[in-house]
Amino acid sequence: MQLVNSEILEGLTFDDVLLVPARSEVLPRSVDVSTKFTREISLHTPIVSSAMDTVTEADLAIAMARSGGIGVIHKNMTIEQQCEQVRRVKRAENGMIYDPVTIGPEATVGDALALMAKQHIGGIPVVDNAGKLIGIITNRDLRFQDNRKLSISEVMTKENLITAKKGISLEEATCILRSSKVEKLPVVDDDNTLVGLITYKDLMKIKDNPIASKDSKGRLLVAAAVGVKSDTLDRIEMLVSAGADAVVIDTAHGHSVGVLGVIAKACEAFKNRDIQIVAGNVATGEGAKALADAGVSAVKVGIGPGSICTTRIIAGVGMPQLTAVMLASKALEGTGVPVIADG
Repeated sequence: MQLVNSEILEGLTFDDVLLVPARSEVLPRSVDVSTKFTREISLHTPIVSSAMDTVTEADLAIAMARSGGIGVIHKNMTIEQQCEQVRRVKRAENGMIYDPVTIGPEATVGDALALMAKQHIGGIPVVDNAGKLIGIITNRDLRFQDNRKLSISEVMTKENLITAKKGISLEEATCILRSSKVEKLPVVDDDNTLVGLITYKDLMKIKDNPIASKDSKGRLLVAAAVGVKSDTLDRIEMLVSAGADAVVIDTAHGHSVGVLGVIAKACEAFKNRDIQIVAGNVATGEGAKALADAGVSAVKVGIGPGSICTTRIIAGVGMPQLTAVMLASKALEGTGVPVIADG
């Protein structure tokens, strides 16, 4: 057997390299470590949680986004379950909740309690069939209600209901919540149709997490992983509808014809949609360039670098991670496509 290329190159990983300290004129608290997760998504904290079923679901994704990073919801569940995980993150913190959970007046106290428990919320606007606000039901209204069959219309707050008009600023909303001593402020249009909900808890979260990763509506950022299967495009479509900000096409070997074909189809299908597509994993400059040429918004680099990954041990395949990142970064110079070091 004749080797195609008999040259053996030196590869370095992070443990092989130290940074030499030099003169600095920047204080630690003034250091800016913000970076790009994709072409369009910026992060204050350059950390992304792994799309593993033992690592990232809604709770960690929420914590990651509040800390300035982003979480990638794993794909080892049904698409409905994954979409619900995404929706949980998007509802966890809002400037204004644009699609608040609502309930009808004919529902029962038991229905309201079950809905609150399922959605992890403490209050629900009550709307009629036309979507017009007719009241609000909160934990305080239900606290001493033993009869779970009572209708919501009998126990909801409907008199002197405090509301705000569409277009209110968060500063104005804060003043209304404080002066009225309420925790939830329904936002309505001129026809009294419910268009959103502002909560005091969300406003405090904004104050407490100034570097949180958020979208243009003030909701936490979240990504979700998909594989390379026959239903990949359908899964991405549903994740986009659920509110995912990015989709990570996760494969063990991203530099292969079949994978690149699916990635190219996904990038083409969703190029005009409000979604960023990340793909990987690769370990060479050629692999990174191939993904960028297919249309991705970021490239994930790393085959076998994780502390518990056995790819290199079992298959003898991989590249020392520092060298892999350097090769990918060089190959993507000038493209605007960020490199994500995985593992």
